[in-house]
Amino acid sequence: MQGKLLGKRVLMDKPYSKLVERAWGEKTPEGLVLSLYEAAYLLEKGKIRVYDEKGNELDLDEFLQRAETAEKEFFIKYVVFRDIRDRGFVIKTGYKFGTDFRVYPRGKKPGEAHTQFTVNVIPEEDRLKITEISRMVRLARAICTKLILAVVDSENEIVYYNVERVSL
Repeated sequence: MQGKLLGKRVLMDKPYSKLVERAWGEKTPEGLVLSLYEAAYLLEKGKIRVYDEKGNELDLDEFLQRAETAEKEFFIKYVVFRDIRDRGFVIKTGYKFGTDFRVYPRGKKPGEAHTQFTVNVIPEEDRLKITEISRMVRLARAICTKLILAVVDSENEIVYYNVERVSL
Protein backbone atom coordinates (compact mmCIF):
# COMPACT_ATOMS: atom_id res chain seq x y z
CA MET A 1 0.00 0.00 0.00
CA GLN A 2 1.20 3.47 -0.75
CA GLY A 3 0.25 7.06 -0.11
CA LYS A 4 1.26 10.63 -0.83
CA LEU A 5 2.48 13.09 1.81
CA LEU A 6 0.36 16.24 1.62
CA GLY A 7 1.41 18.66 4.35
CA LYS A 8 0.21 17.26 7.69
CA ARG A 9 -1.45 14.13 6.30
CA VAL A 10 -0.93 11.19 3.99
CA LEU A 11 -3.55 10.38 1.36
CA MET A 12 -3.59 6.65 0.68
CA ASP A 13 -4.05 5.09 -2.75
CA LYS A 14 -6.69 2.40 -3.17
CA PRO A 15 -7.06 -0.35 -2.14
CA TYR A 16 -6.89 0.50 1.55
CA SER A 17 -9.67 -1.64 3.04
CA LYS A 18 -7.20 -3.56 5.26
CA LEU A 19 -6.16 -0.29 6.87
CA VAL A 20 -9.78 0.72 7.47
CA GLU A 21 -10.51 -2.70 9.04
CA ARG A 22 -7.72 -2.08 11.55
CA ALA A 23 -8.93 1.45 12.42
CA TRP A 24 -6.20 3.32 10.55
CA GLY A 25 -6.93 6.75 9.13
CA GLU A 26 -10.13 8.61 8.44
CA LYS A 27 -12.28 8.16 5.40
CA THR A 28 -12.93 11.44 3.58
CA PRO A 29 -14.40 12.30 0.19
CA GLU A 30 -10.79 12.28 -1.10
CA GLY A 31 -10.16 8.77 0.22
CA LEU A 32 -8.37 7.42 3.28
CA VAL A 33 -6.29 10.02 5.09
CA LEU A 34 -3.65 9.03 7.65
CA SER A 35 -2.32 11.39 10.29
CA LEU A 36 1.45 11.92 10.28
CA TYR A 37 1.63 9.68 13.37
CA GLU A 38 -0.29 6.84 11.76
CA ALA A 39 1.77 7.09 8.58
CA ALA A 40 5.08 7.14 10.51
CA TYR A 41 4.03 4.06 12.48
CA LEU A 42 2.94 2.11 9.41
CA LEU A 43 6.05 3.21 7.51
CA GLU A 44 8.28 2.13 10.40
CA LYS A 45 6.55 -1.27 10.49
CA GLY A 46 7.00 -1.68 6.73
CA LYS A 47 3.23 -1.75 6.07
CA ILE A 48 3.09 1.24 3.69
CA ARG A 49 5.27 3.30 1.38
CA VAL A 50 5.04 7.09 1.31
CA TYR A 51 5.87 9.38 -1.59
CA ASP A 52 6.37 13.14 -1.67
CA GLU A 53 4.61 15.60 -4.00
CA LYS A 54 7.17 14.90 -6.75
CA GLY A 55 6.72 11.12 -6.57
CA ASN A 56 9.95 10.39 -4.67
CA GLU A 57 9.71 7.59 -2.11
CA LEU A 58 10.51 8.70 1.44
CA ASP A 59 12.33 6.46 3.87
CA LEU A 60 11.47 6.65 7.58
CA ASP A 61 14.18 9.21 8.41
CA GLU A 62 13.13 11.52 5.58
CA PHE A 63 9.49 11.18 6.58
CA LEU A 64 10.25 11.93 10.25
CA GLN A 65 12.26 15.03 9.26
CA ARG A 66 9.38 16.36 7.19
CA ALA A 67 6.89 15.55 9.93
CA GLU A 68 9.04 17.34 12.52
CA THR A 69 9.05 20.40 10.26
CA ALA A 70 5.28 20.23 9.75
CA GLU A 71 4.33 19.69 13.38
CA LYS A 72 5.86 21.04 16.59
CA GLU A 73 7.40 18.36 18.85
CA PHE A 74 6.40 15.64 16.39
CA PHE A 75 9.03 13.12 17.42
CA ILE A 76 8.32 12.99 21.16
CA LYS A 77 4.60 12.76 20.41
CA TYR A 78 5.33 9.97 17.94
CA VAL A 79 7.25 8.07 20.63
CA VAL A 80 4.09 8.13 22.77
CA PHE A 81 1.83 7.27 19.81
CA ARG A 82 3.99 4.25 18.95
CA ASP A 83 4.11 3.04 22.56
CA ILE A 84 0.33 3.23 23.00
CA ARG A 85 -0.37 1.56 19.64
CA ASP A 86 2.16 -1.19 20.47
CA ARG A 87 0.15 -1.82 23.66
CA GLY A 88 -2.87 -2.72 21.54
CA PHE A 89 -4.89 0.49 21.71
CA VAL A 90 -6.34 2.44 18.80
CA ILE A 91 -4.96 5.96 19.11
CA LYS A 92 -6.00 8.99 17.08
CA THR A 93 -5.05 12.65 17.10
CA GLY A 94 -7.03 14.67 19.61
CA TYR A 95 -6.80 18.14 18.14
CA LYS A 96 -10.54 18.65 17.95
CA PHE A 97 -10.67 17.84 21.68
CA GLY A 98 -7.82 20.18 22.61
CA THR A 99 -5.43 17.35 23.40
CA ASP A 100 -2.59 15.56 21.64
CA PHE A 101 -4.28 12.16 21.35
CA ARG A 102 -7.47 10.26 22.08
CA VAL A 103 -7.27 6.57 22.92
CA TYR A 104 -10.01 3.97 22.57
CA PRO A 105 -10.47 0.94 24.85
CA ARG A 106 -8.27 -1.99 23.89
CA GLY A 107 -9.93 -3.99 21.11
CA LYS A 108 -12.38 -1.20 20.17
CA LYS A 109 -12.44 1.22 17.24
CA PRO A 110 -13.96 4.67 16.83
CA GLY A 111 -17.68 4.16 16.45
CA GLU A 112 -17.62 0.99 18.58
CA ALA A 113 -16.74 2.72 21.85
CA HIS A 114 -16.25 6.18 23.32
CA THR A 115 -12.75 7.55 23.80
CA GLN A 116 -11.31 6.12 27.02
CA PHE A 117 -8.32 8.43 27.49
CA THR A 118 -7.13 11.80 26.30
CA VAL A 119 -3.35 12.05 26.27
CA ASN A 120 -1.18 15.14 26.48
CA VAL A 121 2.52 14.68 25.74
CA ILE A 122 4.98 16.73 27.75
CA PRO A 123 8.78 16.84 27.44
CA GLU A 124 10.34 16.16 30.85
CA GLU A 125 12.03 19.55 30.94
CA ASP A 126 8.74 21.45 30.48
CA ARG A 127 6.98 22.93 33.46
CA LEU A 128 3.21 23.16 33.61
CA LYS A 129 1.25 25.76 35.50
CA ILE A 130 -1.55 24.50 37.69
CA THR A 131 -3.99 26.44 35.50
CA GLU A 132 -2.87 24.39 32.48
CA ILE A 133 -3.34 21.13 34.35
CA SER A 134 -6.73 22.32 35.61
CA ARG A 135 -7.82 23.13 32.05
CA MET A 136 -6.76 19.65 30.87
CA VAL A 137 -8.65 17.96 33.71
CA ARG A 138 -11.82 20.01 33.09
CA LEU A 139 -11.66 19.24 29.37
CA ALA A 140 -11.24 15.50 29.98
CA ARG A 141 -14.20 15.50 32.39
CA ALA A 142 -16.34 17.45 29.93
CA ILE A 143 -15.88 14.77 27.26
CA CYS A 144 -16.12 11.88 29.76
CA THR A 145 -12.55 10.59 29.43
CA LYS A 146 -9.60 10.03 31.73
CA LEU A 147 -6.67 12.43 31.40
CA ILE A 148 -3.24 10.91 30.89
CA LEU A 149 -0.08 13.01 30.93
CA ALA A 150 2.72 11.27 29.04
CA VAL A 151 6.05 12.69 30.21
CA VAL A 152 8.93 11.90 27.85
CA ASP A 153 12.53 12.18 29.06
CA SER A 154 15.70 12.86 27.05
CA GLU A 155 16.15 9.13 26.38
CA ASN A 156 12.57 8.83 25.03
CA GLU A 157 11.41 6.89 28.09
CA ILE A 158 7.78 7.57 28.94
CA VAL A 159 6.07 7.87 32.32
CA TYR A 160 2.27 7.99 32.22
CA TYR A 161 0.32 9.91 34.86
CA ASN A 162 -3.42 9.61 35.34
CA VAL A 163 -4.62 13.05 36.45
CA GLU A 164 -8.07 13.61 37.86
CA ARG A 165 -10.05 15.92 40.07
CA VAL A 166 -10.80 14.62 43.54
CA SER A 167 -13.76 15.91 45.51
CA LEU A 168 -13.44 15.89 49.29
